[in-house]
Amino acid sequence: MTGLSATTSSTTLDLSDRFAAEMVSAVSEIFNNIAIHGYAQHPPGEISIEMTVAGDHLSIEICDDGAAFDISQVPLPELDKLPEGGMGIHIAKACVDEIDYTPGPPNLWRLTKYTTAGSARRSRRLSNQPL
Repeated sequence: MTGLSATTSSTTLDLSDRFAAEMVSAVSEIFNNIAIHGYAQHPPGEISIEMTVAGDHLSIEICDDGAAFDISQVPLPELDKLPEGGMGIHIAKACVDEIDYTPGPPNLWRLTKYTTAGSARRSRRLSNQPL
């Protein structure tokens, strides 16, 4: 992915290998959780993904009509036991600077990653979880 960039009408965002890999990992984890858990008890549905490029960050919104959940009830993983599951949201949080979840329907995830450390807020905030 060397040299990957995203461009809008007036903004070019340089995406380094690490930046791109972390963003892809975060989006993949959220997408998989929606597909596996959100639609487990629902008929198949659509998942929409929208990307916004700004001067110092990339934001991706993921929207679905699957089952909503209370993100504050997601337990912390027990890393010393090397769990096979239950890591998706935690991996996504580790890969981006901001992550927001608003339960629906529709459910809305917003993942934001800044290109420079000075711009990063590193809040890892979740909308319905205490900060």
